[in-house]
Amino acid sequence: MTADLAGPGTSTAPPWLTSVFERDDVTGLSIPPSATCALHGRTTSPAVARDFTARTLHQWGFGQLVPDAQVVVSELVTNAMRHAPVDQTGGTPILLRLVNHRFHIGCGVSDASERIPAVCPWSDLSETGRGLHLVEALSAAWGWIVTRGGGKVVWALFDARPSSVR
Repeated sequence: MTADLAGPGTSTAPPWLTSVFERDDVTGLSIPPSATCALHGRTTSPAVARDFTARTLHQWGFGQLVPDAQVVVSELVTNAMRHAPVDQTGGTPILLRLVNHRFHIGCGVSDASERIPAVCPWSDLSETGRGLHLVEALSAAWGWIVTRGGGKVVWALFDARPSSVR
């Protein structure tokens, strides 16, 4: 697995997050709790991802993260639908994974494309190009992982520490 930097000053994906996406690399590692939702590239997929994220974060006790996490997963799923080939016959779906690791929540959207995400310049008049800017603004860090079997995972981390600790 290759983890790459996607924003200035950010680090690569933490091992606890990459372990969830590459289960065969985790011998001896403790895998944090996670939840997965398969999305099949339908027009309803971003809404399904937002609902899944809200339910999961509430179950884990991180309701305060729901608004930001919903925007981020919606953007990542939309980008996967726009830029990755989606097999409508039931093949490789777009997968959303949420990971609960101590004081961080990780989210990752995997798809079959190896095309890495790129932050595009945009203006107030641009019709597209804002998504990764939103991801960068709402998450503590983000990046991508090119997976061994082909495809990639675009991930984002959220700080889940109680506000009194920050």
